[in-house]
Amino acid sequence: MSAQPSRPLTAIALLLLTGGCSDEPAAPTAGGAGLPATAGEARVVRAADGVPIVYEVHGQGDMSVVFVHCWGCNREFWRGQIEPVVAAGYRAVALDLPGHGDSGADRASWSVTSFAADVQAVADELQLERMVLVGHSMGGPVSLAVAGRDAGRVQGIICVDTLHDADFRMPEPMVNDLANRMEADYRGGLEDFVPQMFRPGADPAVIEWVIEQAVASDHPATIALMRDFPRLDMAGLFAEAGVPIRCINAAPADGQGMPTATETNRRYADFDVQLMEGVGHYPQLEMTPEFNDRLVAALAELTRGD
Repeated sequence: MSAQPSRPLTAIALLLLTGGCSDEPAAPTAGGAGLPATAGEARVVRAADGVPIVYEVHGQGDMSVVFVHCWGCNREFWRGQIEPVVAAGYRAVALDLPGHGDSGADRASWSVTSFAADVQAVADELQLERMVLVGHSMGGPVSLAVAGRDAGRVQGIICVDTLHDADFRMPEPMVNDLANRMEADYRGGLEDFVPQMFRPGADPAVIEWVIEQAVASDHPATIALMRDFPRLDMAGLFAEAGVPIRCINAAPADGQGMPTATETNRRYADFDVQLMEGVGHYPQLEMTPEFNDRLVAALAELTRGD
């Protein structure tokens, strides 16, 4: 690992990550639950601009659960959630957003909200009629944007350690400073701030795996996305989503983690949050069984009566 990062760098990195399938092995055992050893069959659909989007489908069901990963992540981050979701009677869909995992990166410009069209391309290809979006970190605002464009199909959103405060805007100078740092030393930047996303005592193998997945993503794409974060109109995305939003967020502790501004968010949407103790930014990896119980319960609430 590189030297301890400065306070401003750590702070903005935490904010950035809260708001590709590489040649590495599958994710290590996390939270006491072994992850499935095999992935589903990879399928490909083309985005509107021709970029290939890789996704996989598991199970059957009239209601689909579409997993939307975070910045520098990929569909493998949901490997431990597929079986519980399928066992609960849902069809599970996991995709690699462009610039991540196995999807393409030949795109002229990058923005978080433009990913909504990529998620829709997968939903259109599968002819999904009803879906719940599960978005981790950057996948939260992406999911809001999908719902705003396609509310007729989206029944609700479950966000994972994200959407903490609809009124918050990231300071552009600090974001650009971090983006410049990443351009100069991509791996070094990750090795500085990714460990800060985990609680003390977290499995080092999981931390290293997360870093390697981010290193394997397309660097120009992820840096461009980073520079787009200050332009996100979170309040507008909340208000335009038009569907219930349920968050599973890490409970702040010992100066780590962001508090969730529940009452602020409720001014814009049907919003609620449950907090997990003892986890960092990746609860689906850190406490897999407890996270899965909470996820399935949230799905049941959002799809009750279906």
